Amino acid sequence: MAITHRHITTANEAGGSPLLPISTQTNATTSFYDANKKNLGRKHTAKQLSDKSVAVVAALAFLGLLTPMLLFGNYHRGNSSSSNLRSALGDLGDGPVPRPKNWKTWGYYGFRDNFRCHGYLSDRTKPLPTMEDWETMLKAYNQVVDPTYKFDPEIPPTQGYRLNEDGAQPYYAKLSPGKGRGLFASRDIQKGEIVHDGNKSDVVFPDGLSWKRYMFALPRTMACDQAEWTFTQKFKEGGPMRVVSSLNIAILMNEGNTILDVNVQPEDGNGKPSEYSAVFYAMRDIKKDEEILMDYADYDTDFNAAGIGHQVEQSKMEVVKTYVHHAAMGWGIIFRQVGSTLGLGS
Repeated sequence: MAITHRHITTANEAGGSPLLPISTQTNATTSFYDANKKNLGRKHTAKQLSDKSVAVVAALAFLGLLTPMLLFGNYHRGNSSSSNLRSALGDLGDGPVPRPKNWKTWGYYGFRDNFRCHGYLSDRTKPLPTMEDWETMLKAYNQVVDPTYKFDPEIPPTQGYRLNEDGAQPYYAKLSPGKGRGLFASRDIQKGEIVHDGNKSDVVFPDGLSWKRYMFALPRTMACDQAEWTFTQKFKEGGPMRVVSSLNIAILMNEGNTILDVNVQPEDGNGKPSEYSAVFYAMRDIKKDEEILMDYADYDTDFNAAGIGHQVEQSKMEVVKTYVHHAAMGWGIIFRQVGSTLGLGS
């Protein structure tokens, strides 16, 4: 806010009064100057108070911005002490991330943050997962989630899975310009044809804790991959929200930049889009080597409902204590600043 100062014109600046004798003008000018000097003093004091008032208002406005950030900034990341945890973990390298005491309180975004996934996931030149990579993911999944799950016996995960009696699904994986890893049609695909069947390729976690255990069982970059590939889905109306991923190239399907780019969608078998279906149909004819693109909004992303949301395992009282602590710190900073500005306590 700009503060303007009104210029006060003195008698000398006005040229005196031509109706009075010179001596009288001098006395009058002096008296007028003295009076204005007092007024200037009062105005200067008023200005100081005004400036302090502006400082108080600015401080309170800052408080209004600071408090929500203190209360909700860390909550969004899924862990109220995220930065402390990252510091304690040190240099993570590419091995499994050590499991801290409060790992059960981590939400989806807490994993991405504490595993330092951002730089890795933003690299659009990452190579495709190798057979060794998929086997490492399978071994971890067998250890902590389901020991009976196996790859398709006929088609390796680097190629996908057996879709039907004709063999693998009609797409292959390669790097997509600007998107990173993606899927492309291995032949011409006709409108209405089944392109992908998640029932034959997806892995569904029994609960949120099993997904969290799986993340800690993986090397860090593979855990970051799985975080990026994780989505949530209900398989029937009114059913529970489940955590879903995959252990083959089917999970590399990208999203179209616009709705016009999308060429596959989940349908119920009667030609109607369905958020409960895992079977994707071609929405139009797709040419060989054209990228297979979906709309990620086809499925409702609700990590809280699926058990991997923000601090889902942390008690409400612990959350309240954390927020009150941060809020008290913020208020203390502001009150000290306001007191210093107003000259209180000096």
